[in-house]
Amino acid sequence: MSERGSGTILLTGGGLALAPNSEFISLSIGKAGIRALTLGTFESLKRKGIHVATVTVSTAVAPDSEAAEAVAECFWHLHSQPIDKWTAEEMYPGPR
Repeated sequence: MSERGSGTILLTGGGLALAPNSEFISLSIGKAGIRALTLGTFESLKRKGIHVATVTVSTAVAPDSEAAEAVAECFWHLHSQPIDKWTAEEMYPGPR
């Protein structure tokens, strides 16, 4: 991607990055790490034409559900953004 000067790296984060839970501390740490990696590399990779972003999912998502389709749309939205509109994170809070 660096040689080509373009590309997209999309990661799946979780709400535990924002609200850690002592019963799921290792998962909380992992999700916080994914978020930190994304936010920490966003600007430097953007300068190389690489869009790194994460979708932070704060609810359970079942396969083939409306929520799964909504999360997929979040990923597509991030991938489809023009470079001047790139964002590092999109939140999926779940159904309202």
